[in-house]
Amino acid sequence: MSSATDRLSTVTGRLDQSLQPLADGFNRLFGDYVGELNGLQFVLVFGSLAAVLTAPFWGTFGLVRAMTVAAIWAIFAMSWDIQSGYTGYISFGHSVLSGAAAYTTAMLIHNVDPGLSMAVTIPVSILAALVVGLLIALPSLRLSGPYFSLITFVAVLIFYRLIPSFSAYTGGETGIQSVEVFTYDPIARYYYMIVPMLVVAVALTFIARSNIGLILVSIRENEAAVNAAGIDATKFKIFSFALSSIPMGIGGVLLVHFTGGVDPTTFIAVDRSIEMIAMAVLGGMSSILGPLGGAFFLIVLRDYILTDLANLSSPARWTIFWALVLAVLVFVRDGLFRKLWHGLERYGRGRT
Repeated sequence: MSSATDRLSTVTGRLDQSLQPLADGFNRLFGDYVGELNGLQFVLVFGSLAAVLTAPFWGTFGLVRAMTVAAIWAIFAMSWDIQSGYTGYISFGHSVLSGAAAYTTAMLIHNVDPGLSMAVTIPVSILAALVVGLLIALPSLRLSGPYFSLITFVAVLIFYRLIPSFSAYTGGETGIQSVEVFTYDPIARYYYMIVPMLVVAVALTFIARSNIGLILVSIRENEAAVNAAGIDATKFKIFSFALSSIPMGIGGVLLVHFTGGVDPTTFIAVDRSIEMIAMAVLGGMSSILGPLGGAFFLIVLRDYILTDLANLSSPARWTIFWALVLAVLVFVRDGLFRKLWHGLERYGRGRT
């Protein structure tokens, strides 16, 4: 076993050295902002980026559709991660944020003006997500431990129950199904989702690598020490939740214009928040790109491999979905993609 590992290390080390000049060029330009890469990590990042950008030209219809959905859920998972993964304050209420944006779009079209331009509905909907995020964050993030998580969980339940109470405006249990989709062209629709996802990924990675990200991680590790250093941890926790609300709003807008409608089960139910958490956990929390990878892995597995290729029933697909998440929690607690990333770092340098 050791001999095989040594041989693998030798091969990967040589490959890393041959690719290192490309990585060095990237590191000189962007290393201070997003972190430095070795040769193997460079290939993983830009190989994955090339595969994502060209998927409509080599993937089947089913795969491209699954990746389109995955791009939206990747935004959700990354948004959850910048708040919960980095601060350690686990939120079960992020589906409220995306739901607020989606319902704002649908209600503006349904109740105000069916011809209302997306140039109006999109920014207003994202602002609505931010306002709802602040309404949750301001009282809850002054608490610690499980109390914060409990409040976010209750927020989902309240929002979910309010929808039928105002059915004249929200459509009740069936929702509103009169939202204009971006396009029915599968290729154009794919890029409508992928481009915002990439922008969100770059922006959140930049923030996570900045001093703000360092403070958020410090809050997770030792909040008392952060306060003792003269930094108001509560303000940064509220900031992280507000920051998280913006891409959650973007994702909610993308999803409602992808599906053409909104309903409480698809957008609000606490199940949606738990799925976001599962994607972040599987990919690797507090890494931004880990949750992105986790979202693509789980959505493509569930909606393409297990559905189109294996033709499994819905209960079977969900059983495999959650069994995989459970296995990662037990055996790979840092997440699959964090494990892969650190492995490339180790083997790229060669074992000594």
